[in-house]
Amino acid sequence: MLGWVVVGWGLESRGVFWRAVVAALLVTPSGALSPGPLSASAVAAGAGLGVLGGVLVALGHLVVELPYFLVLRRLLGVVEGRLAGFRVFLDVVAAGFMGFFGFLLVRAGLGYLRGGFSGGGGGVIGDPVLAFLSGVVLTGFNAYFLAWWVTVGKPIVDGAARLSLAGSLVVYGVHYSYDLGWLGFLAWLGSVGSWLGSGVLAGLMFVLAVVLFYYMVRILLQIPWRRGACGGC
Repeated sequence: MLGWVVVGWGLESRGVFWRAVVAALLVTPSGALSPGPLSASAVAAGAGLGVLGGVLVALGHLVVELPYFLVLRRLLGVVEGRLAGFRVFLDVVAAGFMGFFGFLLVRAGLGYLRGGFSGGGGGVIGDPVLAFLSGVVLTGFNAYFLAWWVTVGKPIVDGAARLSLAGSLVVYGVHYSYDLGWLGFLAWLGSVGSWLGSGVLAGLMFVLAVVLFYYMVRILLQIPWRRGACGGC
């Protein structure tokens, strides 16, 4: 609907606008629907908050992603150069948060095993602030996410760079609809676990913790631990 509005008002060339929209539709799933820490946090949040947990994670993601997208739209070349210099710092912060969040998931799972739903329902999966914060941190300090936009997601950025701000926001909205729908769906899956029993929910918490620990270790092992590895940071 908004797409037809910006074209109808003469804000965009129809061909340029719809090519950018198609790029967003085709390219976005490679990042938005791939498994990772953000997906794991959505499932964990959904276990206590239902679909709202996924929405909160998605909102945290939005707070970081939208400004980053708008910066890339104007300064893609500069951001590409700067990103390389801060890669180690971003990796260390992301790995640390994944380890912390994984620990909380294990603690929640043990709580479910000991005391049923009442034993594990706090903190990780029942706190809206933590759900939102996980979306912020696992986006803003995720070097793979930042790099995705300047590599795989570059066609979306390039298309938006040829549009007005209104057209660019519509294109981003197409991209973000995947994020919101997918994270909400994963949160719903997490909420299903709470209907099946505390043992199932505890198992889900442990699996998600393993996912986060896996990504934490993977990131740490890929960091070039040597003097000057941080480049310009």
